[in-house]
Amino acid sequence: MRYKIWVFLLVCFCLSLLFFGFKTEVRKEIFTLTDPINVYYHNIAASLKNAYEKFFNQAEAIAFYKQKYDEYEMLLLQLKEKQNQIDELLSIYPQLDLFSKNIFIPAMVSSYVDFFQYDRVWLYTKNDYPSDGIFGIVRDGKALGIAVVQEGRLLGLFNGNEKCSYSVFIGAQKVPALVHFNPEEKGEILADFIPQNYEVHEGDEVVTSGLDGIFIQNIPVGKITKVMSSSGYITASIKAYASKRAPIFLFLIDRQQPTIKAQESWKK
Repeated sequence: MRYKIWVFLLVCFCLSLLFFGFKTEVRKEIFTLTDPINVYYHNIAASLKNAYEKFFNQAEAIAFYKQKYDEYEMLLLQLKEKQNQIDELLSIYPQLDLFSKNIFIPAMVSSYVDFFQYDRVWLYTKNDYPSDGIFGIVRDGKALGIAVVQEGRLLGLFNGNEKCSYSVFIGAQKVPALVHFNPEEKGEILADFIPQNYEVHEGDEVVTSGLDGIFIQNIPVGKITKVMSSSGYITASIKAYASKRAPIFLFLIDRQQPTIKAQESWKK
């Protein structure tokens, strides 16, 4: 019996290596066939988990969701109040409507792109999205990476991937920096291009700045663990908050840039 299990695992391993060795065109066709299966599987798994919590952890689940509902209800009222204030202000000064319109898109991880590379995933969403956009990825309220469109599909690049980069603020003084992968420490990311006249310390909190049009401001990224100086700039190592382990459901941030209409209103 044990022999059969090992043979089965070996066959699965060989098939996986063969699959990820296919050319891009072949893999694209295979993904087209397997994506609906992956999405269906994740939906079934989520439904089973919800059913388990409903029948076996009912009391704890009710208490948890009651607390969350109260928190969301309070946030909804606060947001409604702020929206009313903004609408009233813009009705008097329409030229102040210079902010981008942000769309938050629910998404699901359908599969990894390559074998044993856990910072590149294919994403699935029912919502429409621009074909040339760059999106921020958020998991549990924390910045996890960015998403781009590749081969007509959404490609997620998590923190630590060589092509994942976005702008951040560091500490209470909002020191500007750009985060990217850390070639020496795979478990952390780097905040780079910090001018020498700024002060950055271990323990400083790092949040998104939104200046690059990818994320909105003040989404937690991580905490500074080490500060170095190199090539006239300060570089800081960051322990990211968002976990890359087994992500399934995420949110994408689509920041629609403001139109020129708001600027023209100044001339009137």
